Amino acid sequence: MNADRAVCALLNGQLVGLAGYHLGGRALTGGSAAAVLRTYGHLRGLHRLLLLALFERHPAPGQLLMDGIAVDSGVRGRGVGSLLIEEVAAVAAEQDCREVRLDVIDTNPRARALYERRGFTAVRTEHTPWLRGLMGFGAVTTMHRTVGANGPRGLSTS
Repeated sequence: MNADRAVCALLNGQLVGLAGYHLGGRALTGGSAAAVLRTYGHLRGLHRLLLLALFERHPAPGQLLMDGIAVDSGVRGRGVGSLLIEEVAAVAAEQDCREVRLDVIDTNPRARALYERRGFTAVRTEHTPWLRGLMGFGAVTTMHRTVGANGPRGLSTS
């Protein structure tokens, strides 16, 4: 875990939300293939590495890649996700990124609606029906949000 690649939301000293991102070659989570094989062994580790390779993503130049967001179920609907997204966008602005990118799965329409409310637009959808039985989803949509100089903290408010 690379704690410097996440923003957190606390409520009364308790962690209630977390958003990770990939920037400058590092992400919230990381590790080498050798570490996976050491942890799981060669037989169990190889199929994990193959699955991880399917989901390997890297930001383009000038782009911050949001890896994921999690909000405690007890505080969902209270703006925590929106605050985390705005903090990730603030990091992008501070790092002179032009946009934030993320992926959302088809079985999470609530997350997609949140991203759209926060200014993200869908740029492509990759249909992955072979993953439905294995991972529980059959499509992944990539979304982008521009980071500009016309909003609070240098963020685009579109």
